[in-house]
Amino acid sequence: MATDARARHESRRAGTRRIRRAFALALVSAAGLLAPIARAADPELPPPVPLDPIPDPVLDPFANAVRVDATPALGPPPLRLWLSPDAPIGARVFSGPGNAPPLVLAGVGFSWDLDPHPWRVLREPRFRYRLAAGATIVGLLGYGFTDYWAHMSDNSVDWELSWSAPSFYKKVWTLEAVRFDTNKFETNTYSHPAAGTMTYLAARGAGLGAGESFLFSFGGSLVWEYLGEYREKVSLNDIVLTPQGGFALGESLHQLGLFFERGEDNTANNVLALVFSPFRYLHRRLDHGYVARAKTLDDLGLPADAWHRFDVFVGVSAETGKDGLRLSQRRIGVSTEIIDVPEYDHPGELTKSLDPGAVTSIRLVGSVDDQGVEQLDFITRVLLGGVYDQKIVPDGHGGRRGYAIFAGPSTAFNYAKHRQEGMEEDKLGVANALGATVDLTLHHGKARARASVDAYGDFGAVHSMAASAYIRTRGDEGLKTVVADKRYYFALGATVRPTLALSYRRFELGAQLTYDFFESIEGLDRYQERVANDVHLRDQRSSERVWLSYTLPSDKQRLAWVEVEHLDRRGRMGSFRASHESTKFRAGIAFRF
Repeated sequence: MATDARARHESRRAGTRRIRRAFALALVSAAGLLAPIARAADPELPPPVPLDPIPDPVLDPFANAVRVDATPALGPPPLRLWLSPDAPIGARVFSGPGNAPPLVLAGVGFSWDLDPHPWRVLREPRFRYRLAAGATIVGLLGYGFTDYWAHMSDNSVDWELSWSAPSFYKKVWTLEAVRFDTNKFETNTYSHPAAGTMTYLAARGAGLGAGESFLFSFGGSLVWEYLGEYREKVSLNDIVLTPQGGFALGESLHQLGLFFERGEDNTANNVLALVFSPFRYLHRRLDHGYVARAKTLDDLGLPADAWHRFDVFVGVSAETGKDGLRLSQRRIGVSTEIIDVPEYDHPGELTKSLDPGAVTSIRLVGSVDDQGVEQLDFITRVLLGGVYDQKIVPDGHGGRRGYAIFAGPSTAFNYAKHRQEGMEEDKLGVANALGATVDLTLHHGKARARASVDAYGDFGAVHSMAASAYIRTRGDEGLKTVVADKRYYFALGATVRPTLALSYRRFELGAQLTYDFFESIEGLDRYQERVANDVHLRDQRSSERVWLSYTLPSDKQRLAWVEVEHLDRRGRMGSFRASHESTKFRAGIAFRF
């Protein structure tokens, strides 16, 4: 028995060492990958200082320090700390606390060059931007910390740790205290991404680029998890969903605020700029910043040098059910898309690179009945950069011929819920963390076709279709905590979303398919030591939507539309399966700007 116990102990220690090293390597790799993005978003920053090769790894005799011997370039470069993935540096060895094994990290280059007049850095605009961003995020975290302790009685149920070396040892070194939390579904998939949106907008509004603003938001999330909630285990799902959801939503809102800010200087545009990007608006006013208005405006006073489509629509929705067609739902929604390429959809030939945030979109639609929200779907998408190419020429008959295409990495966020007949409410909160987008537009005379494909790798929280059936039969003893208590789980998965729209004169016919699948993650439950029946769960969602719209002759900004959507949800938990299908018919009026 003692031998078996010792073997299990050694196996756990070996597993912990592997997780710790993989986690540290992932952080280092992420730093190396994100550094070029931050530099690309910040044209004022010089390239990394070249370093001389470093000899074999050397353990520093001082406390956990690593000696990096580097010869900086000649001259007095400004004060910078660089992460350079291209620097030829070997591995680094960090000694662990106590009897813990040493940690070996892949090589990452560091260069810290001191300006002989370091106080000059205080006058650089980039330093002030970062200082303003950091101060605003600290203020937001301070507000959250005050609210957290004001509701101490509610939060204390999660207190398992303390401000002590053993607690931080579990959080930082062994990662024993890094787990998925047991919060409500809406807290994890709505409130936390909303908090990430605020910290992202704070950094973006201070004048930082998209990549650097994400790093500030990610850093704010880490500070909150490790220090703000120091008495709790670190929430792994919050570290992902908060900054990623904040980026996907925050960048879309920032581009909306910037768009209206560049419009005509009137009350409507100023209010919308403040609503969508409040920190940027206030920063510009307090700092007397110059606002670059668009040189050309449309009839509504909006910038004409960026392609945009804003739809606000209302209508009715009917759903097929056991008792036939039910006409009891009201449909409301809004969608936005901005393509910040002045040449897009205009005659011309061009090839250029795209900056992060050059293409953003938001879609928020819902159906409401007498019982409340029956269906809600919220999707944001941000292009992280890429390449744009077009060749469009007039055809001599009032139309055009040619193409426009852009492609690049992208990210998105999706929150959806659906109240199903005879079943529990179905809910999804998905971070489409990283993927790719390809978008092609073709012109032939007065006809226009646009086709796009989005594909993502996902992390999210998913309501299990089959959990209720499983628990009714076998009980909830030994299951994942959130599955047993709240019927959802944390998952990895993928999303594919192709879209096609055909336009001719006043008509538009479109179709969109969305397919997602999810697989549960085992072994990281907040109370994993209590989980004795870690059942694997699978879920999938497919949605097919077809619509037809007609621009009314009396007003080019009003459209009549009809739509049919079929939703198919399936789930599995162990040997238990569950599914639900619904078909909805909708019609209404849209206002397009």
